[in-house]
Amino acid sequence: MPFLSPRRLVSLSLTLLLVGLLGPVVSFGGRLPEARASEPALVFTVVASKEGEGDHSVHRITYTISAHAMRIDSPGPEGNRSYIWNLSTRTVAALDNDKKTYHADSLDKIMGFVDFSQLLGQYAGNNPKDRVIQGTTPRTVAGVACTDRTILHRFKGRVVGMVNGDQKIVLCQATTFPGSDLYGSFQQALARLAAKNAPKTASPLPGISPLSLETVRTTDYSKGFLVKILSALHLYDSSRIPARTREREVVTSLAVEPVPPSAFEIPASYRKEASPGK
Repeated sequence: MPFLSPRRLVSLSLTLLLVGLLGPVVSFGGRLPEARASEPALVFTVVASKEGEGDHSVHRITYTISAHAMRIDSPGPEGNRSYIWNLSTRTVAALDNDKKTYHADSLDKIMGFVDFSQLLGQYAGNNPKDRVIQGTTPRTVAGVACTDRTILHRFKGRVVGMVNGDQKIVLCQATTFPGSDLYGSFQQALARLAAKNAPKTASPLPGISPLSLETVRTTDYSKGFLVKILSALHLYDSSRIPARTREREVVTSLAVEPVPPSAFEIPASYRKEASPGK
């Protein structure tokens, strides 16, 4: 995907914040609290679609990125979810906006086991047989110029797992776009945090990742050895595995907008739950 891979709302109203603080402030002289100023943020919407045998789904994801925080809003049929990465509080929170609940974890802990290149949406499936083809002709996506970078990824190793596949990934990448300074500042802040948590023997951290305005990922699947055995024993229906899937993620809108600080905060009305696995 354009930013890390994988599965992916409206910010709290300042009016509600003022109402919540009105009582104690009035009792001390009737002065209203000063509203916190909005801050600039890069806001872009990604439409993700997937096509395969018997599968056609479309999902809309909105990213809001400031110099110190990122919010991902991902409403969908399985639930209305939001994710907040706040570098100031050093926390990552997952919000269930239907149940009004959340669970949070330390950003230091997350950075301890998340691959940094995946965090920045870079391609991490390195293989000596991979080919990278860098395009030279720019095109326009969401009003922004970008250039295609094609990765031909060959599955590495013997096909012994459940499902394996070769991939063709075409990314239209942009380095200059509205809000690119905010995008870069957030990534640099993450890089500094990752460097603190990385072992001294770790490889150097990658530089700033371009923003992929469009990603098209085509996968040709191979049925692994385990699938074939389970199918022969009638324990798994291998026909459920498509011969090919095509996933497309495209930015449909991109702009710098003023965002209230509450966009990167957990609503006070949400109930905290234990993180999964605890």
